[in-house]
Order: sequence, then C-alpha cells, then structure tokens
Amino acid sequence: MKKNLRLFLSYAIPSVIAMLVVGSYSIVDSIFIGQYAGPLGLASVALTWPLVLMFGALGDMMGTGAAVIISQSRGRGDMALARKIFGNMMFCQIICAAVLMLPALYFLPDILRLFGATPDLIGTACEYARVMIFGCLAAMLTNGLGSVIRNDNRPVLSMVFIVIGLLLNIVLDYVLIFVFDMGLRGAAVATVLSQSIGAMAQLAYFSTKYTGLRYGRDMFALRMKYVRDIVINGLPSFGNQMTIITMLFLHNFQALRYGGANGLAIYTFIGAIESLGSLFMTGLALGVQPLAAYLYGRKDYTAQRAIGNLGYVFAAISGVVLMCISLLGCKIFPGWFNLTGDLTEMAAHGLVISSTAFLLLGVIRVAGYYYQATGKVGYANMLIYGDAFVALPLCLFVLPVLFGLNGVWMAMPVSRLLLFAIVAWLWWGRKGVRKSFKN
Repeated sequence: MKKNLRLFLSYAIPSVIAMLVVGSYSIVDSIFIGQYAGPLGLASVALTWPLVLMFGALGDMMGTGAAVIISQSRGRGDMALARKIFGNMMFCQIICAAVLMLPALYFLPDILRLFGATPDLIGTACEYARVMIFGCLAAMLTNGLGSVIRNDNRPVLSMVFIVIGLLLNIVLDYVLIFVFDMGLRGAAVATVLSQSIGAMAQLAYFSTKYTGLRYGRDMFALRMKYVRDIVINGLPSFGNQMTIITMLFLHNFQALRYGGANGLAIYTFIGAIESLGSLFMTGLALGVQPLAAYLYGRKDYTAQRAIGNLGYVFAAISGVVLMCISLLGCKIFPGWFNLTGDLTEMAAHGLVISSTAFLLLGVIRVAGYYYQATGKVGYANMLIYGDAFVALPLCLFVLPVLFGLNGVWMAMPVSRLLLFAIVAWLWWGRKGVRKSFKN
C-alpha cells in the first residue's frame, strides 16, 4: 500500500501543479486585463476562450492518446512502438495546426458572433483571438509534449517546463500590457511567446540521452494505423477539454442572455475558478493515468486497481477542500478581477452556488482517465461526452428558465450529480445487470 501511495503521489503532485499552471495562463491574463480594461475587457476575452481552448484540446487529445500507448508499450517492453507513436503524434499536431489556422482567422468575426459577441465586444475580442490563433501550434505542442514527457517517467520535468512558461507569461503580461500599453493584444502576445519558449524547451528534451524517445529517423514514418490508435485513445482527453469548452461557451451565452455584459464579466471570474478546479482534478486523474496504463500493459491488475482507488479517495478529499476555499474566498477573489460594488456581491453569490460542483467533479474525472488508461475507452467516452453534449447543455438550458441567472450558476453542480449516477452504475449497477442476464 505504501509503495502504491508513493508511486501515485510522485505522479499526482507534479501533474496537479502542472495542470494548475496551465489553467493559470488564462487566469493571469484575466487578472491583468481586468485591471487594465475592466468588465468589458474581461467579457471580450471570455468570448474567445472556447475557440482558443479548442486548439489546446486537439493538442491534448493527440498528446494524451500517444502518451497512453507509450505507457502501455513501456509496460510491455516495446520501446520501438513507443518511438513510432511519438513521431506520428508530432506529425499530427503540425498538420492539424496548419489546416485549422487559416479558416479560423478568416471566419473569426463570424465565429465570435456565434459565441454571442455584441458590437461593443467584437473588436477587442478579435484583437485578442487573432494573436492566439497565430500561436495555436505552440499551445498544441505544449499540451501534447507535456503529456508524453510525463508518461516517459518524467512527471516532475513535465511540471517544470510548464511552470517556466507561466512565470514568463506573468512577466511578459506586465511588460506588454502596462509598460508598452498594448492592452488585450499584449496579453495574447505574452501567452503565445511564453508557450512558444516552453514548447522549444520540451522539444529539446527529446534530443538528450535521458529519454528512450530520442529523435531518430525510424520515428517519423507517418502511418494511419498509428494515427488512428492515437486518436481513439485520445478521444476521452479531447472530451475532457470539450467539457471545459462547452462549459465556457454555454455559460458565456446564458450569462450574457440573463445578465448582460455584467453577467458575462462575472462568469469570466466564476469560469476561471471552475476551470482551475477542473484542471486540479484533471491533474489528479493524470497521476492515475500513466501508472494505470503501465500496469495494464504489464497485466498487474491488482496494483492497477489500487492506484485507481487512491485517485478516487484523493479526488473526494480535494473536492471538499476546493469547495471550502471557494466559500471562504468568495468575497475576496472578485476584487482580483476588478469586480467592484454590486458586481462583487453577485460574483460571490454565484461562486457559492457553483463551488458545490467540486464535491463530485474529481471522482468523475479520475473515473474517465482510469477507464481510458485500462482499455475501456467506451466507458470513458460515455462519461466524458455525456457531460459535454448531454448533462451540461441540458442543465444550462433548463435551469436558467426556472431560476434565471442563478440557474446558470447551478448548472455545473446539477450536471455533476447526473454524471455521478453514470459512474455509480459503472461501479455497481453494470455488474448487477450482467448477473441478471447470466441467471
């Protein structure tokens, strides 16, 4: 037990820190933009997040899909396959960024209007989003390479690369926004530059002697079989990111509809807290995923289940802690985003309601990644895509009709209850159904 606990913590702690740092990119931007441009600046940036995060989601899908196969291959002692999977992942990310960048730039105003941009927000939102789209390859590489480095038995190093990127982002945000007076464009340039430098450092790692995935000609033969396997194994990770994107898009739409620009500015704050909590739980799940995948490859199913159970326990405890932090800081945190007066009270009220989602969020997230790592991709997809396209949209369109703006804040907690019902069925109900068929 102690050995499994040490092993789990050696992956979970750096993974949690790394995911919190990833989430801090948008929060740091929001804090600086809130201080510089107020609620309208915050609302403009919030409108761009679903599009910007889509590129990161694709990078995460390919990176995590490759990382799962790499861990399973390491468990079987098949490093030749691991190297080929890594090379194909790199090809996929470069091709994907090249194919998507130009259409996104060309149709950007229309995309942002679809997201709910009003005439007073469209100009500044486009200004921020254009720079972020130009830097989409850096965002994709940062996410993908971080996953591979972590599953290459280097979770701490993966974390260090991401932390360095965040520190650069903070410094560049201050310099470009306030010193050079570049406003929202400065915030976007700071993010792209910091991610680009981080991606180059990650790429350099694979030229060293410390990895079995060191660059070589044998890695870079593009094969559709490997691409298909990467995508299939990465679909649950893409779904997790889609949940965040769906959360932001639909919350933005409904907050703007039921609360106007102020409602959207408030959700920019609440959404940042929700995203940070979601990423914290994703970090815990990523502490489970590489170990479970490695043990699954070795067919050590007892240790595999023990690692999964540790993930569930830590997720449940963390949910209580995150909710308590949100409740204690509900009237302090809004000021960091330059929300004052009545907006502070409204933001605090919304955070109190939404923070209850943390109680079940982590258990659901760990379950999804555990099933992904252990060959049950269908169960993982059921949980994850059921969230992004059924539970959360249903709650976001029904609850505001009944409760107004409060219904927008209630959507996350209620949708977590619906998803936990699926988890409970996978744990217990499915076994009962199988037994009844046998009888």
